[in-house]
Amino acid sequence: MATLRQQLEVIANRHRAVIKVSHERLDNLSDAQLRWAPDEKTWSIALILDHLIKVHTSTSGPFMKALLPAPLAGDERTKELSYSFIDRKFVQLLSPGARFKLPVPKLYVPVVHNGPAHGLVTHFQEELDAFTVILEYADEKKLKGLKVLSPAGSLKPSIIAYLDATVQHDRYHWIQIETLLRHGQFPKS
Repeated sequence: MATLRQQLEVIANRHRAVIKVSHERLDNLSDAQLRWAPDEKTWSIALILDHLIKVHTSTSGPFMKALLPAPLAGDERTKELSYSFIDRKFVQLLSPGARFKLPVPKLYVPVVHNGPAHGLVTHFQEELDAFTVILEYADEKKLKGLKVLSPAGSLKPSIIAYLDATVQHDRYHWIQIETLLRHGQFPKS
């Protein structure tokens, strides 16, 4: 049985891995590389980043709104917070290897930007840094019973599951980015 502190540490470690690899793999890409896709049905790295930015910007506020009034964690940090059936399904559907591909809610559909695509890399990394602060704040708060309404619909998972799902969703899309980077036709610069 994992304690809440251990649960949050697993989420934070996965999140830190995304931050690290985003700097290693994205910082030096050209606009042409960021905008490249092998076909019209596949999102480019720029589109994936735009999608992830939209997810993070729309959820950061609700996360903090739920966390701000929450009392300090106290002895809750030494106990496990179990996921409900809905929580488990929510995390599972947004994780790498999900069996079903969910339709992208209109709120999160990416758009092509005309400006420098590298601005998306910077913005994405800023959103990852902001999420780090949210995770640190969550570690100090009592999370049991806290739920967060999804900006994309009526689903209201527990905050711990939603934090977990957010990181899993980032990892899911990171696999897509890695696939693009390894594609035989990916531009050299």
